[in-house]
Amino acid sequence: MVVVGMKFCFLVDSYKPIYDGVIRYLDSVSDALIKDGHEISIVCPQIPGTEKYENPHPGLRVVRCPTPGWYAQGYYIALPDLNLVKEIRKADFVVVHSIATLGVIGGIVARLLRKKTGLFVHQDERLVLREMLNNPQWSVNLTAALISELYYPGFIDVFFHATERFKMKLIDLKVPERKIFFTPFAIDEKEFNPNNNKFDIRKQHNIPDDAIVSLFVGRISIEKNIERLIQAMDAAMDEDPNLYGLFVGKKTQMEVVNKVRKNADRIIFTGFVSDEELPSYYNASDFFTSPSINESTCFTVYEAMSCELPTIISGDRHDQEIVHKENTFLVMNLRSITEIKEAILHLSKDKALRKKIAKNAKQLIDRRTWEYHVQEVKRGIRYAFQPKGRRKRKR
Repeated sequence: MVVVGMKFCFLVDSYKPIYDGVIRYLDSVSDALIKDGHEISIVCPQIPGTEKYENPHPGLRVVRCPTPGWYAQGYYIALPDLNLVKEIRKADFVVVHSIATLGVIGGIVARLLRKKTGLFVHQDERLVLREMLNNPQWSVNLTAALISELYYPGFIDVFFHATERFKMKLIDLKVPERKIFFTPFAIDEKEFNPNNNKFDIRKQHNIPDDAIVSLFVGRISIEKNIERLIQAMDAAMDEDPNLYGLFVGKKTQMEVVNKVRKNADRIIFTGFVSDEELPSYYNASDFFTSPSINESTCFTVYEAMSCELPTIISGDRHDQEIVHKENTFLVMNLRSITEIKEAILHLSKDKALRKKIAKNAKQLIDRRTWEYHVQEVKRGIRYAFQPKGRRKRKR
């Protein structure tokens, strides 16, 4: 069952004016669903300066829940209210995009109201607890057990994932594989391509034309493995005086940004940059480095690939179809500063390898479309609406 005129409710932990991968996803998917004749409501935190209700364009409604001032790693913690219940009540299908407050309470409400519910998995709570909050292992294990036994089987009809790592998380938590649907991300090639150079980024940041530039794009936060990446970059610069590091993104972890570095003059933090500028940063760089703890691949990796920029990413449970040793440079031990440093130096010194990786990755990412993503989401929804005793995977 995916008929014209369905009402979808997305429960998310961030929305505009914040801009991250979740928002890029929502923009693309909501546009595609609205073009298909569906209606979308997005329930999210009320960020200071935003309205309680918004209708950005026909078919899209934004409802914001109050935030009492709690703020962590670039995200506002929202308190579910009656408006969340109203939006779920009106929905035909609820999509949980975060199992923080809105997602957990929203999932419970959706089940109480007997709504079909899907969970888009884009983080691993075990890693967040262990790496970001430094919780003891027994606490991490207990949380994983509670999620596995109470949350996933009890409230969610179907699961969506865009990367292999998050599918494996679901398998670890005993989610039946028949309920898991691969919905890969896509990139707007009109914006992210090798020819979009509206801004002279090197001149803007006083980077020599012949310098080798490593780029990172994302929030400056713990789950991105940012401290180890900067330490590795600093160490690589000791061996290569022509190497520069560009770090593009909101500065949420200021103690890392402000830390004294040996090569601080070549480690550049830009802060947030606009959508219009971002493609120029990719095209001004020589390779992209993102050894994230929490994600194997994300939007920024795909954006880099679309701009023919070779990438260094995690090799832990990486995506076999899109990211493998022919199309990217893999770091297997994300906790090893030395391994990250060696990957940076290897790619910085081998221009031929950079070109080979970039070409291969560009060909792969060009095959990804939002139309295909939405098609797979619909396939998952059809599965969710089948009677439980007759649910089968259909192509």
